Amino acid sequence: MLRMPPDKDDEPPPDILPLTPEEALALFFGALGNDETKGLLLAVSGGPDSIAMLCLAAAVRAYLPPLAVATVDHRLRPEAAEEAKMVAGLCKELKIPHCTLPWADRPAAPFSQEAARKGRYALLLGHARAIEASHIVTAHTLDDQAETVLMRMASGTGLGGLGAMRPNVKRGHIGHLRPFLDVPKSRVLATCDLHGWHFAQDASNRDGRYKRVRLRALMPVLAQEGLTPERLGKLAARARRTEDAIEHVVERMLDACVIRHAPDGGTMRLKAEPFCTEPFEIAMRMLRRSMFAIASRENMDAQIPLAKLEMLMRNLRMAIRDQRPFRSTLAWAVVAHANALIEVRSAPPRRGSNKGNAVQSRGALAIAPDVSK
Repeated sequence: MLRMPPDKDDEPPPDILPLTPEEALALFFGALGNDETKGLLLAVSGGPDSIAMLCLAAAVRAYLPPLAVATVDHRLRPEAAEEAKMVAGLCKELKIPHCTLPWADRPAAPFSQEAARKGRYALLLGHARAIEASHIVTAHTLDDQAETVLMRMASGTGLGGLGAMRPNVKRGHIGHLRPFLDVPKSRVLATCDLHGWHFAQDASNRDGRYKRVRLRALMPVLAQEGLTPERLGKLAARARRTEDAIEHVVERMLDACVIRHAPDGGTMRLKAEPFCTEPFEIAMRMLRRSMFAIASRENMDAQIPLAKLEMLMRNLRMAIRDQRPFRSTLAWAVVAHANALIEVRSAPPRRGSNKGNAVQSRGALAIAPDVSK
């Protein structure tokens, strides 16, 4: 049951003002943009953010695509099964389909939060495909975004990483929406408090072994110096805007460089000169795009280490400048230069018994003075 917000005379500060259903609907549509939708799969863990997202979505379901809910049970905490049952009960009350997704094939412990995140999204995406939902929806808030910016900065990220999470991204053929990304967590908690919505508290969110938790503890201190979640969120938005502008230029530059893209997609041949004459950042992004253009499906979501890509780009530019042959392997791609041409092709399978390939499997660059014709 939704309750009325307080009168304007008694209105709380904006950062603790409860969300209204009308605001939630605008946030959903803002995240969707022009996407065509067949259904939304809400990822609901039972915490305050996802419970608020579920109840607000239910209040405006007449204006949204068909809703379904999934709860991932990582089977890491004894409370997780009860939390999934709580969400299932709430969904039954709201008359929204619910499914609990156990992480049955998790790796042997210990494993990282990143491994758990990948396992969680694999389950959600698989279920979205099974029920023919076009999008999954998570309840990340502005506070999550600020923490992600700090984590990316601590890892030495580039501009793309500084943009942190996006409100709408593609994960294969499934969209991923984060409609609450600009909403402070305090407003989410105020919404739950106003309507009396019960939620679970995950003890791991207070576990100091995790970097995100340690950075979260620093947020009040950083806010006193002006580094508030709002400013970190604005920094991320500006970084994404700049990133998109650069990528627009890179796409046009790369299109002008392509001489041949093999029908099977596994090889590209390009003009070498722009990779030497264009600004380093532009040239490096052109190379990265070329590598993903020949990537297999399993590598499409992989990360290319920025430091190793920068090293490869420096070596390639020197080879182009000196007009000498060059070949280097990084991740799944072989990058070669000769006769004013660059070829980017799929690397051969690595054999553990081969010493040179073993080095490459650890990410080192292998350089040889030849190029395929």
